[in-house]
Amino acid sequence: MELFSIGVNVLLTYWNKDFIDTFQRYDRPAFLRSLLYFTFIAITIIIVSVYKDYLTQLFLLRWRRWLTNDFLSKYLSKHAYYHMSLLKNDRPTINDTNDNPDQRISMDINSYTENIYTLAIGLLNAFVSLVSYVIVLWSLSGMIRIKITPNFSFEIKGLMVWSALIYAGLGTVITNLIGRALFHLKYVQEHCEANFRYGLVRLRDHTESVAFYRSELNEQASLTSFYLEIISNLRQIIRRKFILNWFNSFYTTVAIIFPFLVASPRYFLREVTLGNLLQIASAFESVHQSLSFIPNSYGIIVQWRSATKRLTEFQYVLNELHKAKQNSEIQFLYLPNERFMRIQELNVRLPLKIGEDNSRILINRLNLVLESHHAVLITGSSGSGKSTFLRTLAGIWPYGSGTITFPIGDTVAFLPQKPYCPVGSLRHCLTYPSTLSSSDDDMKIEHLLNLCQMNSWCDRLDEIQDWSQVLSLGEQQKMAFIRILYHRPQWLFLDEATSSLDEQAETDLYSILIQQLMNYSTIISVGHRNSLKQFHQIELALDNGHITILSL
Repeated sequence: MELFSIGVNVLLTYWNKDFIDTFQRYDRPAFLRSLLYFTFIAITIIIVSVYKDYLTQLFLLRWRRWLTNDFLSKYLSKHAYYHMSLLKNDRPTINDTNDNPDQRISMDINSYTENIYTLAIGLLNAFVSLVSYVIVLWSLSGMIRIKITPNFSFEIKGLMVWSALIYAGLGTVITNLIGRALFHLKYVQEHCEANFRYGLVRLRDHTESVAFYRSELNEQASLTSFYLEIISNLRQIIRRKFILNWFNSFYTTVAIIFPFLVASPRYFLREVTLGNLLQIASAFESVHQSLSFIPNSYGIIVQWRSATKRLTEFQYVLNELHKAKQNSEIQFLYLPNERFMRIQELNVRLPLKIGEDNSRILINRLNLVLESHHAVLITGSSGSGKSTFLRTLAGIWPYGSGTITFPIGDTVAFLPQKPYCPVGSLRHCLTYPSTLSSSDDDMKIEHLLNLCQMNSWCDRLDEIQDWSQVLSLGEQQKMAFIRILYHRPQWLFLDEATSSLDEQAETDLYSILIQQLMNYSTIISVGHRNSLKQFHQIELALDNGHITILSL
């Protein structure tokens, strides 16, 4: 389609020459024939233009969809999204390669596909136009004789072509010298904008805490510091573009008159007609535009390089996280006819930070056998590694070594301290991650709501909300228990899952949990309250990397 469009434009230059010559010859019949030819050319141009734009948008849509699916698949596989959050700083710096994955997936992919397509088509267009029009321009350039002395002179063939090449070459070199700093500045700008947006989202997600602390001035100062980074970088971009625009304006303005200056001697010598002169100017403009592809596309090149760098960094981090997961020394085995969870020589540590030779050991050489259909309570002081131990058993913590064996085919569920509430209907929230529901499910859900003293929510199952904003944290924890009772996993890990409930509500929920699941599930809890001990048979007391096993 692009090649056909270029061919039509080449044909248009010949038509333009003949059309102008009809005026010079005062040839009315030829003028009318030229108008008829133009009608066919114009119709062709319109059809090609409309379909080219339509097909381009379809192609970009499919390409973006494929690329987004590819990155999402890598981001969500092997818990890469979770491991990336462990590496994330509270205030990302320009050297971070894992900051703002949301922007890299949602915006940088779109910028990358659009800009690389524009550049690829533009480069193809420039090359084909150059080949097409340089032949025309060479044939029209003729030959010029330059006399140095009375006895010495030389001839230059294709003067217009050489003039276009020299003019565009100088423009490209100077544009790159002035504008190459924009590559880094654009990359920094994307980083600063993403940090500012992240700060605003973080404030939105913690509005109640900020309001309770009355820390609006602190948040404003933090957000202002993010925004000042944007302003500072923008000032540098504006100054650099100001200088670049001076040159570009001069370059493009001179290009208007330049072909006439070079070709005018031949016209005044009556070697070419007025139509030839205008055709030369038109062909020169096309050759000049083709050779000036880099200066004309510099802004797009800057955006493309910035998006490419951010996506390349993101892909590198994802690949490294996948390798770390594959190379993890914590091995999980799933054996048939097994009734126990066996832990052999388990070591759990924190990630190794830059500048550290050794990371902190949380659990040292643990050997343990837990029989199914038992309730186990993990206790210990804050920061001792209780939650990390649970994450290790759940298979999402890769830092350590050892072997963990589960019965094959058993389902596993993990209930964190702050439950995840997806946006959607309350039914979807209660049955997450299941996506299927029926009338029998509604009866089951309503029964569980009544059982957990949440019957007032039975009439709102179809209501669509962001339930993390509608429900209190205590209600969210109750909803998470209902979700567990709905799915009935065979291995259940609870990480302080009742921390926002009073002791009576906690007692009621654990009583229901034991009554409903004890003969079906193995329950492993992390908690601080002594009131939880009555619901468990075994206590694992974690202290300074070692676990003491106690019977309750």
